[in-house]
Amino acid sequence: MRILILGPIVNERTSGGVAVFDEGLYHGFNELGDFAQIISIDKSSSIDNLVAGKPTNKKHKIFFRFRRIAKLIKKFEPDLVISSVQYSIGIKKYKRKWPKATYVQVLHGTPCPVNGIFKAWCINFAARYSRKHFDKLVTVSHLSWAINKKINRVECDEIINTGCIPPSNFNGSKEKKYDFCYVGRLVKDKNIEKMMDSLIEIQKERHNLKVCIAGYGELEHLFYPGGKYDLDFVTFKGKVEHPNVFSIYSDSKFFISLCELEACGLAFSEAAICGCNPVSALSSGQTYLFRGKPFYHTIDTSNVNIMTAELKMVLDNHVEITKGDIGELIEIFSFKNIAKKYKNLVEL
Repeated sequence: MRILILGPIVNERTSGGVAVFDEGLYHGFNELGDFAQIISIDKSSSIDNLVAGKPTNKKHKIFFRFRRIAKLIKKFEPDLVISSVQYSIGIKKYKRKWPKATYVQVLHGTPCPVNGIFKAWCINFAARYSRKHFDKLVTVSHLSWAINKKINRVECDEIINTGCIPPSNFNGSKEKKYDFCYVGRLVKDKNIEKMMDSLIEIQKERHNLKVCIAGYGELEHLFYPGGKYDLDFVTFKGKVEHPNVFSIYSDSKFFISLCELEACGLAFSEAAICGCNPVSALSSGQTYLFRGKPFYHTIDTSNVNIMTAELKMVLDNHVEITKGDIGELIEIFSFKNIAKKYKNLVEL
């Protein structure tokens, strides 16, 4: 089968869960023996993807590249086209150029105004537009499916979880340097400040507590020298290239991320495969895949006092993730198996 993936890619200038998803799915299809390729407006640092026009990391440029993407689609003659984020707005041009493919849109995020009303409106518009023009609409978790259905009145055809590529040098018996780590965007909707305030309270009682923070965003200044969270027990690494985050996970007992509207949470699966226990909010997205596992913990994020008490219990109940658990998780999050689910959407 010939497959095209439309969306962002990973390089030294760009990153993010959708970019990791695109490249992981690309590898998954090729493992199955299919001929897959990625079309982006930028150049990947690891694969030879197709670039629509002059490479750029400026997201808004995509709105001027739909015609070029459509020409590349026609030239490739795919059976299946999988599109994400802004790339999906060009669907009418794509179909006019090459109507023979099955077009699938992936809704990765939650259409709620956590990052501003205008951005939420844009996400909602894109979801409704995609429902009207794409052949299939896929989302990545039950949370995202429910929000799209109940709030946005958009019915998704399938829920297909995202995957992750396990590190080749994982050492399950590695000594842990940190009690907690956080890897991701440092933005308000991730509950960064509440999380850190809880960890500060714990450190007052448990002076050997060690925390590692890696990421960038509007709140990164809080971790700079002289900032609110420039503390002796906190190691701040700033932005870390994706291949290097695995060592942070394997160095840590727990990976913590407490966003209540986390539609996917790719980092949770990456952390678990590295032997790092995931800690999430009660409502986080595809963490339902860890249900019943003793190494998975959920936290009530309604206030700092409750979070602090529950995080103390988490620390007291650390469970090592076994090799058997890791093997099972690798199977669940294998991009090869996820690619099979996308192939099943094609009506032959």
